[in-house]
Amino acid sequence: MEEKEKTSSAQNPGLMEKAGLYYFNRYKKIDAKKNPNVEIPDDKTLARKIRNATIFGAVVSFGIGGISAGGSVFVEEYFANSPPLILYSWLSGVTLILTIIEFAVLYWVGLRTVFMISRAAGHPEEDSEFFTGENLPILLSRAALEIPDPVRHYLGIDPMARVSKRKLLIIGFIYKLKILLSNVVAKLILRRLAGKSILRISVAYVSVIITGLWNALVLWKTVNEARLRLFGNLLARHIAKEIFTEEKIQSLSERTKIGCIEAIGNSIVLTQNYHPNMLVLLVRLSEILKIKEEKDFANWENFLNTLNVVAKEEKFFLLNILTIAAAFDGKLSRLEKRDLRQAYGEHTQTYYKRIKDLKNHLLAGRYNAAKEFCDLSFQP
Repeated sequence: MEEKEKTSSAQNPGLMEKAGLYYFNRYKKIDAKKNPNVEIPDDKTLARKIRNATIFGAVVSFGIGGISAGGSVFVEEYFANSPPLILYSWLSGVTLILTIIEFAVLYWVGLRTVFMISRAAGHPEEDSEFFTGENLPILLSRAALEIPDPVRHYLGIDPMARVSKRKLLIIGFIYKLKILLSNVVAKLILRRLAGKSILRISVAYVSVIITGLWNALVLWKTVNEARLRLFGNLLARHIAKEIFTEEKIQSLSERTKIGCIEAIGNSIVLTQNYHPNMLVLLVRLSEILKIKEEKDFANWENFLNTLNVVAKEEKFFLLNILTIAAAFDGKLSRLEKRDLRQAYGEHTQTYYKRIKDLKNHLLAGRYNAAKEFCDLSFQP
């Protein structure tokens, strides 16, 4: 832990993170009494439990979004012929109250859905810190509450080294405007097509459906991210404990051990979208390989040179690690698609298929199937 604190200072959880942790810890204790010794089930059962939790969350999210938007629209329609002061006083008050209720319900349903996914996986006991201020419950809480993760620097690796700051600003701005734009555009199109009403129902009520669908979509994306974090964390632990056996570690050359960290470090930078799964894998492997000194682990040319100088079998071992790391954030960036071909060479299609399959298993919550794609053999 002392080494970790040298590379990144501890950060106390914020108010929302503390609320998420309180929810997880409280309900986990209650659930442990009802369902002791729960283990990860087969993939079919796991997928069914996750699907049921997601459907419940999406229905509640849609409903509260529709109620919130519908209440505001009703007030606007009801007081349409009233003086502006009365209209906007009522509209502002009702909208504020309904928005607060909507946010509270959405936070609750997000936490509950993610908790149920964690429950389906047997509430993993790996709750100890893998990094200063980071553990699995807090990662899941951030996913449920859509709280951005602090960007951690470890072993001198800057996760955002190749990210355009202008691009991040634009993406964030567009995200904030999405729901507003979707409502406005939909209303304009419908008014063009059908005038002021459709089947005597005000076009303004379209926002009820759009807001409900938007909330359901956000919940679905939240669940996807929670699945990715949960099973990515479990796979990182599996790789560190079950795949990197003492015998395998002893068989690796010192240059290959460095190459393992280079593979993950470069994958972190190439993804252009910091994801905690990458950090989990990096920390786990650096610990078991006893690599503590900061070096230029995210230099792509250095990694390509490592692939050229190690033995052929160890080269494939490193490419397998690179492949697993590339799949751990659930997508491939433009840089990854371009640069990974340099490393894979004639085996590009083989490794790309493996990335795709592993990514799909992770996103679908098929943990047992995903484990099969995490083998680190000395062949492609």
